[in-house]
Amino acid sequence: MSQETPSYKTEGKKRKCITSKNKEHSSVWCSGNEMSNLQSVYEEMQLFESRRPLRELPINLTEKRKVREKRKCDTGSLSNWGSWKQSQQKSLTRFKEEVKDVISWFELWRSSLNEIEGHYGTGIQSYFTFLRFLIFLNFSAFLLVGGFVLIPSIYISKMKLNLTATEQLRNISSSAPECFKYNPYLQGLVPFYAYILDLFSGTGFMEVSYMFYGYYKSDVYQDVNYKLPLAYLLSMFLYFLLCFCWIIGRIVNGFKQECMHEKNYSTRHSAKIFTLWDFCIKETTTATLKKQGIVNELKIDLQEQMCRRRKAERGNKDRTFLYFIRFVLNLFITILLTGAFYCIYQATATSQRFQQKGSGNKEIYFVIEFFMEYLPPIVISISNILLPFLFRIIVRYEEYPPNTEINLILIRSVILRLTNLSMLVFSLWQHITCSDSESKKDCEACGHSIHYQCWETKIGQEMYKLMLFDFLSCIAVTFCVELPRKFIVEHAPFELTKMLQKQQFLVPENVLDIVAGQTIVWIGMFYSPLLPLLNIIKYFITFYVKKHSLYNYCRPGKRLFRASSSKIFFQLVLLFGLVTAIVPVSVNIVTVHPSMSCGPFRYYESAWDIIPATVSTFPIEIQRFLKYIVSEPFILLVITILCMVLTTLVSLVQINRGTITQLKKHLILTGKDKRYLVKKLSSHSQHPQHGPFRDNSSESAESDTVSTAGLETFNNRTLSSRISDNSLFQKN
Repeated sequence: MSQETPSYKTEGKKRKCITSKNKEHSSVWCSGNEMSNLQSVYEEMQLFESRRPLRELPINLTEKRKVREKRKCDTGSLSNWGSWKQSQQKSLTRFKEEVKDVISWFELWRSSLNEIEGHYGTGIQSYFTFLRFLIFLNFSAFLLVGGFVLIPSIYISKMKLNLTATEQLRNISSSAPECFKYNPYLQGLVPFYAYILDLFSGTGFMEVSYMFYGYYKSDVYQDVNYKLPLAYLLSMFLYFLLCFCWIIGRIVNGFKQECMHEKNYSTRHSAKIFTLWDFCIKETTTATLKKQGIVNELKIDLQEQMCRRRKAERGNKDRTFLYFIRFVLNLFITILLTGAFYCIYQATATSQRFQQKGSGNKEIYFVIEFFMEYLPPIVISISNILLPFLFRIIVRYEEYPPNTEINLILIRSVILRLTNLSMLVFSLWQHITCSDSESKKDCEACGHSIHYQCWETKIGQEMYKLMLFDFLSCIAVTFCVELPRKFIVEHAPFELTKMLQKQQFLVPENVLDIVAGQTIVWIGMFYSPLLPLLNIIKYFITFYVKKHSLYNYCRPGKRLFRASSSKIFFQLVLLFGLVTAIVPVSVNIVTVHPSMSCGPFRYYESAWDIIPATVSTFPIEIQRFLKYIVSEPFILLVITILCMVLTTLVSLVQINRGTITQLKKHLILTGKDKRYLVKKLSSHSQHPQHGPFRDNSSESAESDTVSTAGLETFNNRTLSSRISDNSLFQKN
């Protein structure tokens, strides 16, 4: 019977059956008990040999006591050095656990996150966890800027020091006096509404505060040897490097979890049925919703299988027609994006021209001026609302699988939001650098447009208005859209309004909103150093507003997200936003001439020139070392070493992946053997051989055959576990 099992048929191996002569009249059930006893003995040996903490072992208290006694006996046979080392390791582990417990009590929003996790599951809780991560990210930026830029600037301004004018400043001021005509203060009698406009637009008293770039100076004082321009640039560089490394680390951790789930694994549906439930849910309504989500997941899998079947059944004509439809729809989406970019460009140009003309004297002019100040954010917000709605309609006609449809909508929405910001920055950059052929004369004297005497502060003001408008729109949507919708659904007497239902709390769309807000901060941080501090306050209020909206005004989305599956997507979108922000900031730092009338870099041709100027003051040996680091031979050597390391790691990954694939196949064959043996045993127990004349030797041989097959299965399990342990060791 063992030779008929599927593993024998697949592998084609010949195995021998051993008959026991010492035992007589043995039954099939005895062989099954023997196999289970051997299996339990092996598992106990594995637990005894394991060095995991007792609380992590999946056994009851009685067995844990046995394991503890066994470990005490093992420690008695160790030497003095070994026993001391083991006790120190235990003490260190216990100390680390106590420190983690103490730190967890000071964790931000710990109880709120646990409450959200219990009510709505880990998918929605991952959004609020991501929001907390962005707060820590902005707090690190505030620490860097506050420690290296803000506090030294306040200290220098409070000290009564003698200003030393440099020869370079005298030459620039005498050759281009029109570049120093910068006076942001309002003249004459200022009406009250002007202060409100200054607060919301970043002009007036806000423009000369610590908020914006123009306040920080690079004047040379006596008895002060602190280089504020170098600290300003290095703090920005260190923050972007910290963000990049932090996000990459979280992506790598997410990929480690995602590699555990493969689409081609044959037990995909069973894994979803047995592992998709969220045991953190406490409420009945959320449990019902989670149950519906699992059913939807299985339906989506079946729909994907149907889509793959239809794809295989399509002929050449149908395939060509479908590709033509997708091409036309993508062309239409490209036209929509181009139209949105053109509207943003024109809105920015109109707003800038209006601001250059100045303000009127009538009070009604305040409303028009406020609208023109916020015209680019309004256009960006409208495009971010309308175009994703059109994306959801268009994707239905492209005939993609359900998961592909959702991912395609999210990818297009990400591209839309981030390219809208890029288009705004490009439009401002075009006005500042006089890229138009008509206005090139305005940049001949100062290196930038003469209409922007402090153009860095101007970009900072635009990012400040974008961030403020994003925050106000979040508050307005919550209390002006979601609240009335809930009131209409619950209290309106019409059946049509009850079919409307509450607003869904969609995790991906909310994540895109906060990622777009964080990208605004990254772009504007160089021009408004305290923008991360405002963003901390914004996200802190947003957390409670979104929590209140989730509990009172919204309902969870029909499609639920697991934290493990959404973590990588969140971090990848955030990384894309970081790259989108770094590119324009780097171009401005390297290529555009700084403002001569404000800022810490007004003495230099570009902000990057502070680095070569600082390096030139180092000793000759350090200069030679730094020049060798940036030379071509050293870079070529580093690239060669990195290629070798990368090739080695890729080879190890391929080997481990092949080993894991073989182990999965082996486990599948072992499961088939078990099912085959259970089937044979059940048939044997249901149809026993009756009669007084039964051959005992044949019965014994039969039972020993089954026992041998069971032992072979058990040995296969042992072998597979050892191979998997070895593969994990090679990975580490």
